Amino acid sequence: MKKFILLFSILIIGFLSSFSVLQSEISLLQINAQWNRKNDINLDYLPSFHNNIKIKKDFALLESQTPDIKKSIKAVPVIILLVDGKQKYQWTANLSFKLDITKDEVKSALNKLIK
Repeated sequence: MKKFILLFSILIIGFLSSFSVLQSEISLLQINAQWNRKNDINLDYLPSFHNNIKIKKDFALLESQTPDIKKSIKAVPVIILLVDGKQKYQWTANLSFKLDITKDEVKSALNKLIK
């Protein structure tokens, strides 16, 4: 009986911890400068769901960001993976001001965050 209660408790704790991940808000935010709009990344090809968790996709112009955010961005475009508003991953353009990012790169980052 004690083994059953222990096993049941472990299953409940595991379920609740995975449920908290399901409640997380995950978003991909692209920031680009107005002068570089020709190099915008089409976020539509990146995943909208990962393990049944919806991924919100947003776009913002660098010019409309706070001075702190502007200072932290070295090149545009940049894509930031946020979980509950906290930055977890960032992909930044190279010197050509272009960003090549694949679905697999995003999925790999998501897999590291959501197990």
